[in-house]
Amino acid sequence: MQVRDRLIQAAERQFAARGTLETTLADIRDEVGVSVGALYHHFSDKAQLYSAVWEHALADYQAAFWAAIRDSETAEEGVRSGVRAHLDWVSREPARAKILVAPRPAAARSSSNTEFLRDTMRWWRTHAAYGAVRPLEFPLVYALWLGPAQEYARQWLSGQFDSAPATVAVTLGEAAWQSLKTAQQEGNSR
Repeated sequence: MQVRDRLIQAAERQFAARGTLETTLADIRDEVGVSVGALYHHFSDKAQLYSAVWEHALADYQAAFWAAIRDSETAEEGVRSGVRAHLDWVSREPARAKILVAPRPAAARSSSNTEFLRDTMRWWRTHAAYGAVRPLEFPLVYALWLGPAQEYARQWLSGQFDSAPATVAVTLGEAAWQSLKTAQQEGNSR
């Protein structure tokens, strides 16, 4: 594994365990066992390293989420699968999840984010076009689809909830589907 990757993984662990402000570059460098020069060869400062960690976590999350919805046969399957993928990922990757629920770094510019949002909204609009889901703009889609799952994950990551997020996926997936389906879909399920 390359030094840069090892630094990102160590920083991820340190930031998740101790917080971004409390973690020092010396902590990360010591964990990896590299010189000051080696660290600064890859990252000019802690902010740049934090951005790299955040972007790495975001890309991993997005890949898991997109894989869950892209091949779904119905809008309902995709909505439920998206919630399940979100909660499964948080349960499996709590350190990375802690990074993503922390404030977004100012310098973060994830090229994968643009593609992910475009693809997800294209998927959404396809299902909205034939009346399976409500034709909403991204902020509302996000809030209704993943808002409750995101809040549950935040509470679990902070130690407020005992049950891992994956254990509530069915319930939160149902809630998401109920809030996003159209009246036409309501009639089809009766």
